[in-house]
Amino acid sequence: MSEDNVRRAAEMLLQGATLLAQPCPYCSGVRVMKDGRALCSSCGSEPEKAPQTDPEPSVEQRVLGLTRQLGSTTDPALRQRIIEEITRLSDEMSPK
Repeated sequence: MSEDNVRRAAEMLLQGATLLAQPCPYCSGVRVMKDGRALCSSCGSEPEKAPQTDPEPSVEQRVLGLTRQLGSTTDPALRQRIIEEITRLSDEMSPK
């Protein structure tokens, strides 16, 4: 898994992208989608637009995806941004 691909996918997630339920058709990696653009975090491919029938991932799914990204990056600044986003999402899940 390329560090650059993981960084790009994490940046997209931090900017509001969503994890896709369907894996990459080329390598079965995790994909994210933002503005109709799907990106594979493993191979970096950007296949055709993801189907619009994908349901919005739950907060739990987003946290899981970010946790996976966190485990695969060594960039301290990117790790900090991912941790901040996980914290923000966790606060959303907490009962008020």
